Amino acid sequence: MRLSKIAGFISGDLRGNGNFDVSDIADYKYANCKELSFISSEKNLKESSAGALIIPPDVKADRPSIISRNPKLDFAKIIPLFRPGKDFEIGIHETVIYGNNVQLAEDIFIGPYVVIEDNVSIGNRTCISAGVKIAENVIIGEECKIFPNVVLYPNVVIGARVTLHAGVIIGSDGFGYVQEKSGSHLKFPQTGTVIIEDDVEIGANSTIDRGTIDETRVCSGTKIDNQVQVAHNVLIGENCLLAAQVGIAGSVKIGKNVYFGGQSGSIEHVEIEDNVKIAAKSAATKKLKTGKTYFGFPAEEIGIAKRKLSLLRKLPDIYKKFSSFNKNEGNDD
Repeated sequence: MRLSKIAGFISGDLRGNGNFDVSDIADYKYANCKELSFISSEKNLKESSAGALIIPPDVKADRPSIISRNPKLDFAKIIPLFRPGKDFEIGIHETVIYGNNVQLAEDIFIGPYVVIEDNVSIGNRTCISAGVKIAENVIIGEECKIFPNVVLYPNVVIGARVTLHAGVIIGSDGFGYVQEKSGSHLKFPQTGTVIIEDDVEIGANSTIDRGTIDETRVCSGTKIDNQVQVAHNVLIGENCLLAAQVGIAGSVKIGKNVYFGGQSGSIEHVEIEDNVKIAAKSAATKKLKTGKTYFGFPAEEIGIAKRKLSLLRKLPDIYKKFSSFNKNEGNDD
């Protein structure tokens, strides 16, 4: 594919030979002289043997290039040109089991051994892979991708263009118990639901619990990585990112554009405002304010947390000095 055609596709400014024939795409470190990649700095330029590049405006090209304000984003847009996805298939496998009053759009795919219980609705151009279990009263929107062995509990609502990767469980009971005088634990009935809004993606083996009485909600555009746990009554705002192994306890309210690093999370009943970033392995234990970055356990503003960590690392030396001082005092006596 000619480089000029790619530049037109992403509305980028072309530098150099627009007739350069791109054979494929690759990471900048491994691309060969016939391939296209992207870089973000002059250093990356020196490390790459790619024949053509997508580059930021401040990098001086030494080969055919496309100028982009966001090279990674534009590179992501062209990947389907070289690595097209599998064509959408239409059909329902003969092993699918239906309940009563199931409403299926005409253009859908349902794979082998899927179980669909009563009063389920599935939207147009949705693909449901093998072994999926859909309980009663579930609503699934248009153009969803539901991968193998996903389980949707009763009354769950899935919006349009939602992707649920293998092993995702939506709507399981929240972890709610009340202790009796005897010391035993009475299960608090979990009778709410889960609502997944449009354009959400949920990674493999993640679990989202239903609300206790009301709902757990994941708002539109949010992306959740693998092995994430979201507890009952949680609200996750629009366009959030939750990396792998994040854990969100019950009744947490999360604003828009919030980022959770890997293995981070929150204790119950915490409010996290818009545009907050939480570093890996950190835990929110109180309200986190808009637009700030937090680190540590308990999570603090990152500048404060780093200063405390720096002082903590100096403690062994401080201890040695004080120990030496005390010994000298004893000798004087």
